Amino acid sequence: MSVLIEEHELLARRLPLAGTYNVRDIGGYPTADGRSVRWKTLLRGDALHKVDDEGRELLAGYGLRTSLDLRELEECVASPDRLHDEVQLVSLPLFSYGAPGAAGVAGSTIERAKLTTLRDTYFQLVRERGPVLVMVIRELTKPGALPAIVHCTAGKDRTGIVVALVLAALGVPDEVIAADFAATSLFLGDDFREGVVAQTVAAGFDEKRVTAMLSCEPELILGVLEDIRASHGDVERYLLEHGLDASELEALRALLLEDAASPTDPAHDTEGVTARD
Repeated sequence: MSVLIEEHELLARRLPLAGTYNVRDIGGYPTADGRSVRWKTLLRGDALHKVDDEGRELLAGYGLRTSLDLRELEECVASPDRLHDEVQLVSLPLFSYGAPGAAGVAGSTIERAKLTTLRDTYFQLVRERGPVLVMVIRELTKPGALPAIVHCTAGKDRTGIVVALVLAALGVPDEVIAADFAATSLFLGDDFREGVVAQTVAAGFDEKRVTAMLSCEPELILGVLEDIRASHGDVERYLLEHGLDASELEALRALLLEDAASPTDPAHDTEGVTARD
């Protein structure tokens, strides 16, 4: 199955939320069995601490029920979500959840400072944080959890991996997953990149390394999927072997899939919208 996702279709997915760059709907993507991902059910995004009243109303119009925050505790404290009180905030830091002394799954904190490339980071996450990745996906299957947004700081790496696993589990082809992953490059403009570089360099990181870590080439996420299949056979088996129940996997598909829909939701036409501060 070969599917081409046009750039204008990817641009049309973005929600025009002031203070965000990379919040978008992953609905409409086709699956190998002829179905598609349900629109207005799962969003992916960057940090939500600058969302204003207009943005909160837009998300309320979506019926947003859950925000799955993949950031570390210090990121959440410094820049907490600013959403309606009705939205349940669920914090599941991918790098440190379940570290010694913390409640939840057992495991050690991944030391990000020692990860020199994005490829290293991605492979470490899928190889060492499988149970936490499953916990994130499990949240989507809970009664009343949807519509939901999965987000981190840029909506690129941590969010990109979770969304790729969800889409793969739903049967979305690799080329579509890669296009969705790489679409971040359409939304994270120079002002965002300059801000990230300045902030991380001030924290003691090397500027060249930081700049390289802002890449979102499709080969990165395709490499993750290839690594998972080499070690587990497929993404479904990876999730099951890290704790997802077969009934939860079926629930995920029932909640997020529908009969084939338009690749561009006519009720969500934001083509040409650019990032706003």
